[in-house]
Amino acid sequence: MINFKLRSLESEMQGLNFEFAPPPFKNTHWNATSKYLAESAFSFIEGIIYYNVPNYQNFGHWGATQVTQQQWLLIKPQLFKLKQKVIKAQNFTELRDDLFDFAFIFDKTWQKEMSKNFLKYKLSFSQMISDLIIWIDENMQKYSSLYILGV
Repeated sequence: MINFKLRSLESEMQGLNFEFAPPPFKNTHWNATSKYLAESAFSFIEGIIYYNVPNYQNFGHWGATQVTQQQWLLIKPQLFKLKQKVIKAQNFTELRDDLFDFAFIFDKTWQKEMSKNFLKYKLSFSQMISDLIIWIDENMQKYSSLYILGV
């Protein structure tokens, strides 16, 4: 099962998670002010980050990467476009081009799960994108940047 919920810090977060942390970043993880996405969910939007944040290309999946406000202004419309396509799509393969030919979905069981149960997941996937856009917008207004802390 793919958990598309954008979460706050929980006492027992299971699995691998990406952390979205507002500044100042002090090289710590599991911050109460951060938001979290399961690696499985993040993999469906990771290509958008990868192609718009050059530093993410240097092992960002496993490290800490700063996202500037200028980079966010490139990412946000692409996330919004993906959200609209998810809403309109009737099956997962319709998103192949928007998801970079599925190249960032590391665990192919996630791709199979999404293909098999797309209609079940499409609402939570599009809601995750909306929630992430709102949270990042609010924090960009306050801090002008944020950090993505990889698994």
